Formats: sequence, structure tokens, C-alpha cells
Amino acid sequence: MLATVLVVCALAAGPALATIGVDVSQATSSSAFACLHRAGYTFAVVRCFESVNRPDPACPGSVEAAWNGGMAHVDIYMFPDPSAGNPAGQVDRLVSALNSAGIHPNASPPKTFGMLWLDIEGPQYWSKAQATNRAFFEGLVSSARGHGLHLGVYTSASQWEPIMGSYTGGSSLPLWYAHYDGSQSFSDFRAFGGWSHPAIKQYRGDVSACGTGIDESWYPAFSFNHTA
Repeated sequence: MLATVLVVCALAAGPALATIGVDVSQATSSSAFACLHRAGYTFAVVRCFESVNRPDPACPGSVEAAWNGGMAHVDIYMFPDPSAGNPAGQVDRLVSALNSAGIHPNASPPKTFGMLWLDIEGPQYWSKAQATNRAFFEGLVSSARGHGLHLGVYTSASQWEPIMGSYTGGSSLPLWYAHYDGSQSFSDFRAFGGWSHPAIKQYRGDVSACGTGIDESWYPAFSFNHTA
């Protein structure tokens, strides 16, 4: 989570180096983020594209609020709409909405973000043809890279495998996986989709804190190279 990212995963790191954060899918104020920061959360991931095939209008305000509330790193995520097709066009509209709000990658806070996480879940939203799904995913990745965005994938084995099958085309990207066991640990992780180790774990969902709804995530120790 950062402006320009060099991710080095240290799986053996001790608890003192652990980092916890939140993701949000609704408008969240700077006061709420400040409260979350005081509670020990230090990074945020903000939804910026909705599954109904539109940029999330709450995204720009929440991105700025996260920085202004004291978050050390702010990323965004995209819940694409595979039923609508045109993955490049969906990424283009996301980037256009961010640009219109003056938000750019590799810029200065609060008008910036680090990574774009592609949210790959909900087999019911995807084609029954895994080849079609793979092509759609590749379209998202290609377009985002064309915009110079740093990418990661949010998914889990239970979501990825029904959608993508044995496809490993996302495994060069950092993995943020979900397993709501309440444990800040990767000990539960099993390899899938070509990923042999994760970057981040979402370990608890649908939490109410500081007057807003959050999911909680954790990682043990990363090295970040910031240029903003």
C-alpha cells in the first residue's frame, strides 16, 4: 500500500513488524479514519469501482479522508463487472473518474493512492466459461498497466478456482486473500492460482468500528519504496 511500491514479503517476521488496516466500501470521513488510526489501523483500501459497472462516487472523498485521517498507506480496489464486458473501458472510466477528482498514482497525499487491487470474487457474476473470464481478467491487467498502475489481486481459492480454474496468469501480482478466521497469520494459506505465498490477509469482515463498516486485514512485514 503505497505510492510507488516495492514489495518484499518477510514471512518469518515477528509480531512487532505486523501491520493492520481496513478496507471500506462506503463514504468514510477523515474523523472516522482518524479514529481508526488511533485504534491501531495504519493502512486503508478504498473501493473505487462498483460491481454495477460504474466508478464509486464516494471514492475520491474517502481516499483523501484516509490520508487526512492519518493512514500511512492508501490503496484502492476495483470490483469489476464481467457481465458488462469491455474490461479496458471499465479501467479507463475508473482512471478518468480519479483524474477528474485530481487523484493520481505516484503523486502527493492526499491526492494519490498506491496500488489498485482487482477484486476477483462472486462466481455468480462471471461467465460459466473460464476462458472468457481469463480473457476479461487479462484485459483488466493490460489496461491498468497501460495507465501505469501498480496492481494486486484480491481473491481466495474458493472464489478464484470456480471463476478461473487452474489459470495462473495473475500469480506475478501480489495476492491479498480473504479467510475470516480472525487470525493475523498466514498459517492457514494454501497455494492456488500459481500463488505460493500471499502478501496480505483479510482476516475479519463486516466489522463496525468508529461509526463505519470495515473489513480488517493484516500483513507481517513489507519493505516500501515511496516516491510520494
